[in-house]
Order: sequence, then structure tokens, then C-alpha cells
Amino acid sequence: MSRKCVRRVFGTAVGVLLATPLLAQQPPSTPAAALELYHVHVVKAAAGKLSDVIDAYSNGPAARPGDPQVAPVILRHREGGEWDLMVITPHGKDHTLSADTPPAEVQAFNQKIIPLSDWHGDTFAVGPPWESVQKAILPARGAQGTVYVVTDLRALTGHRQGLRQTLDRIGQQAPGRTALFAHVEGAPWNFLTITRYDSWADLGQQQTGQSSQQQDPSLDLRRDMAVHHDTVATYVGGGEARK
Repeated sequence: MSRKCVRRVFGTAVGVLLATPLLAQQPPSTPAAALELYHVHVVKAAAGKLSDVIDAYSNGPAARPGDPQVAPVILRHREGGEWDLMVITPHGKDHTLSADTPPAEVQAFNQKIIPLSDWHGDTFAVGPPWESVQKAILPARGAQGTVYVVTDLRALTGHRQGLRQTLDRIGQQAPGRTALFAHVEGAPWNFLTITRYDSWADLGQQQTGQSSQQQDPSLDLRRDMAVHHDTVATYVGGGEARK
């Protein structure tokens, strides 16, 4: 869903869809995951307005009504995709969209961001519990210059389960620092992975180590993947400070 204006998406019950997309791609022997719903929002700033867009999202209204303590995680594009910011908001087990007039602070945010942005996209996805996502993608204590590789992938027709299984194996190579999300509604990707590196040097070392492995599971992606996009991003803010 991409439009010329940007708005915060609050609240239609998509909880009924919550269990289906991710669980359907797990092998029968895999225990059911404790899934939660996420809103993945990407935005492209208007020319010369990136700093204003970053400031607007960093100081925007609470993205989850009734829970101002939940601050979305905001990542900034550095290399790769066309978006400038990715905003990831947890919505727990369900979410409701409403045609009611949004709160005054949300209306004010919308009016502020419209002239600052060229386009945006919204996708609902399912992923691990919020606590697990926080541990995986929030900067580690003492880390300077945390870097992320954000990858969206679309499977070949009939190959989603195979692609999911390969992504699970790849994630096991980066335990505790990779979050995997599965599409519910929105963008054409089937899966989104976010992997955290504690610095640019750490990113380089990890990538070098992976390329030297003879049994690199990422080579298996080509069997099941139709298309993918990689974006290197940095942390802007959001989530909770890691203790």
C-alpha cells in the first residue's frame, strides 16, 4: 500500500489471519510459534527533508493507542532499498483499524509529515514476541554504530515452505540477533529478515566469515526464492533501552 501522503495506521480485526501465514510454512514437526502482529512502515523523504522526517517520526505520537510506552523501532536506510526510514511497531495478538476520526495528535502528525515525504508503504506481518524482537534488533549495551541488514524476499510459486526453512537455518547462524517476519497484508514480499551487527567492522567480519563457509545455507535460497532486496540500515531510535 503506497501513497503520496503518510498516515499512522491505527487499529480491523486481522487477528483471525494471525496464525495462518507463518504457521503454514513450518514443517509439521515444528512446534507452533507464539506469534504477534507487527506494522512495518517504510517512508521516502521528499528532497532535502530527511532530517525533518527523522525528527517527525522520532517525536511522533504513540503508535499503539492506550500504550504510549511502546515506541516503534526506527531504522534508517544507508545502502540498498529506496526507502529512507523503516518503522516497526508491535501490535500484540490483534489489531483493529477504525474509520473513526483519529486523535488530535495523530491528525497533527499526519499534517506535518505529508509535505515532508514522497511516498510510503504499510505492511502487516507476523513475527516472534515483541520481547524476542527487542533482544534481537535493539543495540547491544555499549555498541557504537549498530548496523542492520534488512532483507525482503518473495518465494517462487509453491516454494514458501522451502524458503522459510532455509531462512530459519540462516537465522541459526546469527542466534539472538535476527528477527524474521512473515507477510499478512501489504507489500509483495513473503518474508522480511532483520539482522543486527554491533558495528560496521562486525558486519564486515561476519560477511567474510559466511562467504568462506563451504556449507553456507544462503546458497540454498536460490532454490526457492524469486526475488529479494537487501538494505543496510542504521539505528535511529525506538523500542526500549537495553539493560
